[in-house]
This record gives sequence, structure tokens and C-alpha cells, in this order.
Amino acid sequence: MKKLNFSLIIKIACIILLAFMAVLGNEIRLGIERYIKNTVETDAEITIRNLDKFAKNYLEKIAVNKVDLSSKQFSRLYRHALSGDLTKIKCLVDKNGQILDMSRDGVDGPTLSLIINKNGTNYATSVDFSSLSQNDLDKVEKLILQNQNTELEISIDVHVGYYNQYNDEMRDLDFKTITINDQTIVERQVSGEITHLEGVASSYMSAKMELVFPYSADTLSISSQLNQKALLTDYHDAFKGLQQKIKREFQKFKDSGKEFNTSVYDYTQYYLMSPYEYNGKYYSTIMMRLEDWNTASEMEDEEITVDDATIGYIFVTQEYNNLPMDSFKQFMYDNSSTYILAFILIIVMCFVVAYMIVRPIKQLELAAWRISRKQFDYPIDTSRHDELGDLARGVDRMSKELEKTINDLHQEIDRVQQLEVVRKEFVSNFTHEIKTPLGIINGFSEMVELEKDEKKRNEYIEIIQNETKRINELVLAMLDLSKLESQNMTLDMEEVDLLDIVDETLESMACLFENRHVQLITDLDSSIVEADPFKIGMVITNFIGNALHHSESGEKVIIHLDEHCFSVENTGAYIPEEDIEKIWLSFHKVDKARNEGGTGLGLAICKAILELHHFEYGVQNTKQGVLFYFRF
Repeated sequence: MKKLNFSLIIKIACIILLAFMAVLGNEIRLGIERYIKNTVETDAEITIRNLDKFAKNYLEKIAVNKVDLSSKQFSRLYRHALSGDLTKIKCLVDKNGQILDMSRDGVDGPTLSLIINKNGTNYATSVDFSSLSQNDLDKVEKLILQNQNTELEISIDVHVGYYNQYNDEMRDLDFKTITINDQTIVERQVSGEITHLEGVASSYMSAKMELVFPYSADTLSISSQLNQKALLTDYHDAFKGLQQKIKREFQKFKDSGKEFNTSVYDYTQYYLMSPYEYNGKYYSTIMMRLEDWNTASEMEDEEITVDDATIGYIFVTQEYNNLPMDSFKQFMYDNSSTYILAFILIIVMCFVVAYMIVRPIKQLELAAWRISRKQFDYPIDTSRHDELGDLARGVDRMSKELEKTINDLHQEIDRVQQLEVVRKEFVSNFTHEIKTPLGIINGFSEMVELEKDEKKRNEYIEIIQNETKRINELVLAMLDLSKLESQNMTLDMEEVDLLDIVDETLESMACLFENRHVQLITDLDSSIVEADPFKIGMVITNFIGNALHHSESGEKVIIHLDEHCFSVENTGAYIPEEDIEKIWLSFHKVDKARNEGGTGLGLAICKAILELHHFEYGVQNTKQGVLFYFRF
């Protein structure tokens, strides 16, 4: 049982906790979105500050004349538009969306850094691969990437067109052979003096890739102490993603930008484009307009718009490898104390709320268990003013109704048992009552057949007739009693003065009182009631007749009638207490010797008539004797 209650607490707590987690999850989602927005906007501000220098020079040095995006002057300015920020991709696009350049700031071409050992001394030299065809360059880069975490031994035979010994700068290179780890990648016929370079790769840089090999300059070998790996920064996806956006949906991408001017200088307008994803990476882009008002002024249109003056755009894109996760980590780190405290409080609150709900349920469960054990006096708390309070009051009502039903059932069982006793007694009494006259009739019938004397035969016949009449009266009385008890008998109700009925009854019984020498005392007033005069007369006659039959010579019968009650009291013997309630039953006789002439149904019929009239009735022992009464 305890396990079930505990399980309910856990379930309720989990439901509340899940609701809290849903709210918390939404708050975290909104928080992450804010962090992403803040990160993107902060980086955008840095980009704009770098572009401001370019915008200023563009306005002062280039835009004063007709602008040519392919001129050397613009190219020199554009080459360092981001002031040496190598982490961002810049793209120059004309007004029609044609890509004119896509590169990283300050990166001229693919360059390999070699560590060359000469006469026991290590020194670095840079090899420019710009003169390689795209096909050869792809082969070189592919092999370099495959062996990035191993020592990369490279041998190069090259004709050097220009060499500066002071800074070890080599330009205008014409490669004869390039061998990487004994695998020749490039092999061509080259004229002129050949320079042989041989060493270990230290780093490789191109517009789309930066690779730093795990190289130790002291040992010219891979460092084993830290088990290092090559540091690779790959910009291929950044280039491809931005190309796809511009080539496939230039207008839509351009129009998605929202003006984002955070610069203190009003050199130009900047737009923060809608972020996009490519190959699982997140990208944010700043767009800068390149305007040429000199060219626009030559147009025939009277009104020249900014779009008319725009000759191109610069898109600057920054790549984020895992911006949502990084933002999530930062958000959780910044708010960890708040959420830990909130999580602890909500868990405590969940269990408190669950306990508050389960505790009254457990009490109701215990109450139901007590009720099932017929312990109806177990207290139930009905003071709550909520659904559980309604449930408790319902259980309490059910308990009281069940207790009442069980008590009524026990009373009904007792009544049925009593009725069974009465039934058996009734059958016994009826058998006795009917057996005696039948026996007399049977005996005298035989004597009538045998008797020759006419006088005696007539006496016997008269006896038989009297017993037959007695049986008939008994049967008729039982039929009347049956009708009265089933309430199938209708009453002829009318206003009647009980004093008239009492007077008629006393007149008809006056001789009986004189013969038995019983003194009659009356206290009678007029009493008008709504009743059936014949049937109420039967009751009055029966009450007076019973009082007379149970009175000895010299005793008294006292009759009282007022506007509320009729009573008959006779002096003499009392009714035993155990017979007080039984005298209203059929065939019950307190003194059978003094009631031989009766049917035993008189009081039962009186009881049925009085109940049909809805009168109150009863019998009680008094100081003088026995009192029968009914009230109306």
C-alpha cells in the first residue's frame, strides 16, 4: 500500500517537473537565441569597424571618380579590406550578382612553409604554389590532408624567377617536380637553373585552408610527448556555402539583410544578413554597398536611387563550427547558479505539492478501509474547500448512508425473523382455532347419524351450526384483516362525532355490564373527526368489549373521550410486559381461558384500521389496570 502511495507521489512530481522542464526548455531556447544573436551582432560590429577603414578610403580615394571594380587601385584597397582578419571570407559581387572575387583578407595564394636543415641549422622558407595549375594544386592539397598527422617530407625541384636572400622570398616559381613522402605529385619539363629544396612541412596556407603540422623544430619530427595532431582550419564549406547563396539566390539573400549601422562614421550602409547553415555549420554575413554616384549622375532618370548608384557589394562571412552548442554552454554557464537553485526548488515544490495531494487521498483510502471493516465512526476531514474536500464529503455521506443502510438491513432482518416467528405462531394458532370447531362438527355429525331421538338430534345440529358460524366468523375476520393490512380496503371517510358511536356502543352493551356486575365510568365530550364510522365503531366496540371481558365482578371500566383522544381503562390484572407489543398480533391471547369465545383477531383488525386512518394507538399498564387508547 505504501509503495502505491509513494508511486503516486513520484508520478505527480514527475508531471509537475515535466511541465517545469517544458517551461525551462523554452526559456533556455529563447536564451540560446539571444546568445546567438548577441554573438553574431558582436562579431558583426567588429567586422564593420574593420570595413569602416576600407569605406573611408573608398570614398576619399576611389569614389571621387568613376569607379572601376577591376582597377589596380581598387584591388590594392580591397585586398586588405578587413585589416588582416584572416578568419572571415570576403566576396566582391557586382550589382548583378556576378562574383568578382572570393578570398580571405591578406592571403594571396597557397603557400607551404618548409623547415630546411642546412649545415646543421634549421631555417624556414616559404614556397608559393600560386603558379601550379588547379589540377596539380588539388593533388598536392589532397596528399597533404591525407598525411597531416604524420611527418611530411617534401622534396621540390623548381626554377626560381625572383629570389630575395634577405627575407628568403621566392617568387615566379616554375615547378619541375614535387615529391611528398617519396610520392611524386608533379613532374614537368622546366628550362633554366633548378633549385633543389628538401625539408619537413611546417604549415600550409591557402584561401580555403590553414594547416599547422604537429612539428617540433628541435627534432624535425612529430612530437610524441603531447601526442599532438595537426591544427586544421578548413574554409572550403565557407566558400561553397557563400557561393551557393550568391549564385542561386542572390536577390533573396541580398534582400534578407537588415540595416545594421553601428559605426560612428556615416561612410556607407551595412546590412546584417539572415544567418544560414551549410554542412552543419552556422554562417553570419555582413553586406556593404559599393556606390558610384558619378556614374549614376550620367543616367537620364530624374530621380536616382541608392540602388541606381550601387555598382557592387562586399559580403563578409564568418563561420561558426558549433554556435548553438557554444551558445548553450555559455548560457548555462552564465545562468547555472540560477537554474540549479530553481531546479532544486522545483523538485522540493513538486514533492510538497504531490504530498499535499496524496496525503488526503491516503487518509480517504484509510477511511475507506475502515468503512469496509464497518468502522463508521472513523473521522474524515471535510474541512477542505476543493475537489479533495468534495471527495471527502462524498465519502463521509457514503459512510453515513452505508451505516444507515446496514442498520436498516439489520432491523429488517430482525423484523423478518420476528415475522417468521409470528407466522409460525399464526399458523399454530389458526390451526388450533380451526381444529376445535372442526373436531366438534365432525364428532356431532357422527352423533347426528346415530342418534334416534329427534330432540337430541336438533341439539346436535344446533351445535354444529354454531361451530360452523364460528368458523365463518373466523374466516371473514381473517379476510378483513388481510384487506386492511394490504391497504386494499377503501374507507368511507366522513365527518363523524365519536360521541354518537360511543353512546350507541354503550347502549348495546349496557345489559352485559349489568350481568357481569361491572361498574361503568364515563368522561365523554363531543369529538368531530374525519373517519369511516363503521370501521372506527368496530375499534371502539372491540376496545370496550375487551375491557369488559377482562373485568371481574365489582371492577370498573373507565371510558374517556375528548377532542384529541379516546381511551378505555379497566381495573384488574396487568398485561405482562413481554405481551404488551404482542397483543396486537393475530391469535395472540394473554389469558386464553378468558378469551375462549373470541377469534384472536380483534386487536389485529383494530391495529390495521387505526393505521389506515393514520391514528396513533397503544396500550399500557396503569396503576389501576390496563389502558387502551387511540389519538386523532
